[in-house]
Amino acid sequence: MEKRYQVFISSTFEDLKAERQAVLRAILELDHMPAGMELFPAADEEAWQLITDVIDASDYYVLIIGGRYGSLDGVGISYTEREYDYAVAKKTPVIALLHQNPDNLPRDKTETAENVWEELKRFRSKVEDKHTCVYWTTAEELKARVIVSLTSCTKRHPGVGWVRANMLPSSDTLEEMLALRKRIVELEAHVVSERTHPPEGTELLSQGDDECRLPLGFTARRRTDQFPYPNDRSYDATVKPTWDEMFAAVAPSMIDETPDRSLRAALKTFFSDYAVELFRSEDEFKECVLFDFTVRREDIDTCIVQLRALGLITESTRKRSVKDVHTYWALTPFGDHRMVQLRALRRTARREPGGSLGDERDRDTVTDGSTDVG
Repeated sequence: MEKRYQVFISSTFEDLKAERQAVLRAILELDHMPAGMELFPAADEEAWQLITDVIDASDYYVLIIGGRYGSLDGVGISYTEREYDYAVAKKTPVIALLHQNPDNLPRDKTETAENVWEELKRFRSKVEDKHTCVYWTTAEELKARVIVSLTSCTKRHPGVGWVRANMLPSSDTLEEMLALRKRIVELEAHVVSERTHPPEGTELLSQGDDECRLPLGFTARRRTDQFPYPNDRSYDATVKPTWDEMFAAVAPSMIDETPDRSLRAALKTFFSDYAVELFRSEDEFKECVLFDFTVRREDIDTCIVQLRALGLITESTRKRSVKDVHTYWALTPFGDHRMVQLRALRRTARREPGGSLGDERDRDTVTDGSTDVG
C-alpha cells in the first residue's frame, strides 16, 4: 500500500524564505506532505502546543540552519532549537541541513549580536554531534540534498505514514482478514497437536503396549559341540514384543532418514535380540548359542505398514538424485515426539547418606515402560 509521509520543516523564517520554499517543493515532488508552524506567534503557548501536536503527527523532522538563531522563548532558547529538542525527545527521525559557510551570508541573513551568534554556533555544534549532517550553500542545492536525504531516510526508517481513504480495506476485507487470522491460529494449533498426538482414526489400531505377535525361526547350538555340529537344531517360535518396544528400538535410525533396507535390517535385529533375551533363560537353551534368526518378509512389511498407519513414520520426500529410486523412511513430528518419550532417560530418586532423598540420572532406566523378559 502506497504511503505518504508527513514531514515537519523547522527553521527560522525571514532569512530562509527561499530555502523553505525549495524544501517544500522537494517534499511535494516526493509525494509527501510538508508541515511547519513558523507563522504562529512565538510567545503563544497554545501555539506551542499545536506545534508539538504537529510534530507528534509527523513521520520525519527536517531542520534547516542558516545564519540566524531565531526568536527566543521565555528561557532564552530559540523556538527552532526548542522544536528540534522536542523532535529528538520523541525519537522522530531528524534530517539536519546546515549552511556550509554561515560566515559568508549577507548581513541581513545573519545574527548581528555577538551573544546570539555564539548561541547559533553552539546550536550547530549540538546538531553536528548528534547527527550526520548535510551541508548546502544555495536553495537549489538544498532542494537536491533534501530529495536524496529524505528518500534514504524513508527506506532506513519507515514511518507510519498516511494513506488515502479509498486505499483502506473495506469492512468485508477486514472480516476476511480476521477469518484468515483465525484459520492461521487453528492451523498452528493443529501443527502443535500433530507433534504430540496420534493422527485421528488410529485409536482402533494395535499400538503402544499392545503385543505384536511375530513368528520366527532360529537355530540353537550347544556351546560344547564341535564341527560338524551334529546337534544343531532348528526351531520355530513366536515372539510378542509391544509396538512401543519395537518402535523405540528402530526410531533413532530415522532421526534423519534411513533407507528401506536399513529399516528392515533394524527390525530384524530387534526381533533377533528380543528372542535371544526371551529364550536364553529357558532350560533347553541355557547351554546353547542362538543364531540364524529368520523373519518372513511379509511380517516385516506388516510392521512397517503399522508404524506408518500409527503416524509414527512416513516416506521421506527429501530431494535426491534421479538415479536413486530407493525408498527412505523418516520420523513424523509425532513419531519424533513419541521416540523422545520412549527413549529419554528419566530422573529417579536416590537416597542420600543420612536418609535424605536426592535426584540422580539412572543411565539404565528407559522411559518406555518396558520390562525385562526371560
